Amino acid sequence: MRDHQSDPFDVAAAVRVVTRAGRTARTAAVEVLMSVPGVRSARVAGEKPWLGDVVVPLELGGALVVTSDEVDGRLETLVDAVAAALDAVRFPSDGETLRDAVIAEMPAMVCLFDPEGLLSWSNLVRWPDGTPLHYGESRLDAIATQVHPDDQADVTRLMGELAPGDTARFSARVRKDNGGWQVLDITLLERTNDPVIHGMVAFANDVTALHEAEDRVRATVTRLSSLVEALDVGVLVQDAEGRLLVSNTALGAIAGLSGAPEDMVGMARDELRTLRTRPEADYARLDQLSQRCMQDRIPVHGVVVPLGDDRALELDFLPIGLDDRGLGQMWVLRDITEQVGLRQALERRNAELSRLSSLKTEFLSVVSHELRTPLTALTSLTPVLVADQPDGIRVVAEAVERNVTRMATLVETLLFLAGVESHSLEMATIDADADVLVRMEVDALRALAATSSVTLELEPAPERTLVHADPALFSRMVHHVVAAGIGSSPAGGRVKVRTSARRPGVWAVEVTDQVPLTVQAGRLFTTVPRGNRSPDPLIGSGLGLALARAIAERHGGAIYLEPSPEGGTTVRVELPA
Repeated sequence: MRDHQSDPFDVAAAVRVVTRAGRTARTAAVEVLMSVPGVRSARVAGEKPWLGDVVVPLELGGALVVTSDEVDGRLETLVDAVAAALDAVRFPSDGETLRDAVIAEMPAMVCLFDPEGLLSWSNLVRWPDGTPLHYGESRLDAIATQVHPDDQADVTRLMGELAPGDTARFSARVRKDNGGWQVLDITLLERTNDPVIHGMVAFANDVTALHEAEDRVRATVTRLSSLVEALDVGVLVQDAEGRLLVSNTALGAIAGLSGAPEDMVGMARDELRTLRTRPEADYARLDQLSQRCMQDRIPVHGVVVPLGDDRALELDFLPIGLDDRGLGQMWVLRDITEQVGLRQALERRNAELSRLSSLKTEFLSVVSHELRTPLTALTSLTPVLVADQPDGIRVVAEAVERNVTRMATLVETLLFLAGVESHSLEMATIDADADVLVRMEVDALRALAATSSVTLELEPAPERTLVHADPALFSRMVHHVVAAGIGSSPAGGRVKVRTSARRPGVWAVEVTDQVPLTVQAGRLFTTVPRGNRSPDPLIGSGLGLALARAIAERHGGAIYLEPSPEGGTTVRVELPA
């Protein structure tokens, strides 16, 4: 194939390019002249004046005007020939003119090759890589070399296999004028036996953007598929007709389906039923729920359905749509059999604990009532035993009197605790100043602290806080918590009481001593005796903190026991504020 660019003054080649360009002849003429060395501009001018180095008037009006750095006879001859070719371009009818005009504006690339493989017509002026078209010279097999090396073998094979009347369509990467690659969708029509076409027609559309978008979609689908497959919940996505689009391995394990995810793609609902591995009756509730979801098209979250007698599933349903169009739906299944079993066991345990708590409260109440009468009698008799007795007998009598009084106090406290826990004791709640009540109790216990050689400190909150509480119960709760700290401290110890608003809506009082926490926290809130050296009968019995906890919970709060940063123990009571 002779290269026009090797001889830019080749008149014959220039005339062929212009005359075969049809509707785009003027553009082809300018392209031919601009390829000549030294030519700075070439144009088809309209009205005079025509200013240029070489000017050739045209029969149809106007002139072909060329400006060049150097003008010689070869350039003048070439411009004359190109002008003559432009004058020779004629359109036999308006219909053909319209056809050629439309073809020239087509976004698709169209090329016609004769039976020998030479280019005979095209709506292009240049190939995609920027090289000019040469009618009668450019060959089909040579053009194939513009295809990406990885695609050349397939393109060459397809062109070689085409028989007269055949059609082939393929995509190939083709070099661009900037050195990059564009993807063309190419259609070849082998029409050598057609009396009008008598050759091969090639259509090509630039689908680079579409190809890149498809690559992005494939990458996104791959990422999402990997994500869905990695989930430990079952996922199923269907289109608007109910055909399966996406699923994962977990779905089969949870829903009892035998198919692999890739094998289930495209299956309709009825086909999926054939993959079930459990008795059909096990799926009855699940089928009912799914049918209702499909009818209502309302998102559903966290609905629990049984799968037979031994499994429990939690289901989410999400309809998928765009604008007003329904595109399908997504189902998410979670196996919560273990969680349901644990919850049921916890409910049974809570019910049993509630029953035992009620029995304990009832037992405390009955025993306390039964003990109250004889203790009342003993309390009234012990002063008689003490009076007018010799010293030896008086010591014994006083010991009896102290222990009877102690037992009476414990019985009254047990009755009070039973009333608080059973809610039979009514509360008279008001908005009380928490810090004022705490200060009163701390002041009341300073004598006990002094007797025990314990320093008692108070650090109130900087701002006043109101709590909705029964003042009497609140004060009793604070009393027992502070008294417990004093009672557990050795001589020379220090107990610090601090109040604060720990966070919005929560008031707290903390009692911190210097004794390390060496027992389980829960046992300090029971009625198990721990020994007592204090004159307060509740300190050491366990009833004080047990009663404090009951009062805190009755007010909607809680009590906590934890090591302090200084190595001691902190009892913290939190109440709503």
